[in-house]
Amino acid sequence: MWTNWSGGQSSSAPILRPSTLAEVQHAVAQPDGMRVVGAGHSFTPIVVGADRILDLSNLNLPTLGQVSEDRVWVNANARLRDLSPALADHGLAFRNLGDINAQSLAGAAATATHGTGRELPCISAEITAASFVGACGDILSTEDIPLEMAQVSLGLLGVLTDAQIAVIPKFNLRRRVTLAPLEETIASMHRKWAEFRNFEFFYIPFTGKAVEIRHEMTDASETKAPRDLDMIAVKVLKLARNAGRYSSGLRSALLKLLTLAQSDEDYVGESWRVLCSDRHIRFNEMEYHLPPDVAGDALREVFTRLHRDHPDIYFPIEVRQTAGDTACISPFQGGPRVSVAIHTDAAEDHTRYFADIEPILLEAGGRPHWGKIHSLTYKELSRLYPDFDRFCAMREQLDPNGKFLTPALSKLFRP
Repeated sequence: MWTNWSGGQSSSAPILRPSTLAEVQHAVAQPDGMRVVGAGHSFTPIVVGADRILDLSNLNLPTLGQVSEDRVWVNANARLRDLSPALADHGLAFRNLGDINAQSLAGAAATATHGTGRELPCISAEITAASFVGACGDILSTEDIPLEMAQVSLGLLGVLTDAQIAVIPKFNLRRRVTLAPLEETIASMHRKWAEFRNFEFFYIPFTGKAVEIRHEMTDASETKAPRDLDMIAVKVLKLARNAGRYSSGLRSALLKLLTLAQSDEDYVGESWRVLCSDRHIRFNEMEYHLPPDVAGDALREVFTRLHRDHPDIYFPIEVRQTAGDTACISPFQGGPRVSVAIHTDAAEDHTRYFADIEPILLEAGGRPHWGKIHSLTYKELSRLYPDFDRFCAMREQLDPNGKFLTPALSKLFRP
């Protein structure tokens, strides 16, 4: 039985775990439909309904292949948390990462997973060449599949096995974390994205406060890593929510104590160690990427709706920005986007909250994160991406029998 990380998606389809590239080719060449899975950190139902599941975690490929000054060939199914130290051994690093690095590179790239930084693109945009196993079991490359289609593909064009990625010399980051009034954060967010290499913030529901996180490159020596208090903070937020069902005053008091306990942080470390952290509390997530010029107004409407209609929500709302790129179905195609991510406890129903917030983000011109929950179908998606139909035509050409499609994917990529 396969389940994703949050437990919200599952499949009883047989799981194949090939150890060689030849075994991958043989498995893919069979006529039954299939989906490749990585670490399961996506939340959408795109695996459900596949006849078979392909797990490449046992594939016997070196973590790193050919290494040059600014390009490295990597095992696309290696986890980001393993690739970072391997790159560091060669004095290299990813330009940027998200705050979770448990994903496989292939999964992160296929869904346009991103970090934050106005001048920093998502991880897919760092792919400069790639190799795939096609639907017939043949070996394809970015000489066969245009790079702008291969970078973000949801596994629809073939099974990604190797990728060449752009890298930079390894570096240290200085992370500073502060608490600020929410309205001040919204008013200053664009200035801070311009000022800092990385900037993001989390709104703590029903407090009027935002946790601001800034990163800058530094030559300073590493300092002791601070204790990760995120899990404790989320547990306190849940406790406050539960208490609020009996007394709104008690909830307010607990939230005030939490914000008073929030201490400023100043930490220097190797880039991937500073950017990434573990997530121990399971959640479901919806995220939309908005044009920067409308993000502020949309955020205010989201927070108003949260306060008015969703008192049970306690997970923070995360806001980041990512540079534009040229991939056909990248949410960042054509220019930078501000990402707004909302979460719920994996054990609680997210349906009403997500359905209430999604129209606000769509009205603002948002595009959904491919790995996170949304309600869109081909009709809506084809209007959001100028090259959507061109990508769909390539998918049809490479996989005319729909081997890599599932019912959920068919709703996204077939009229």
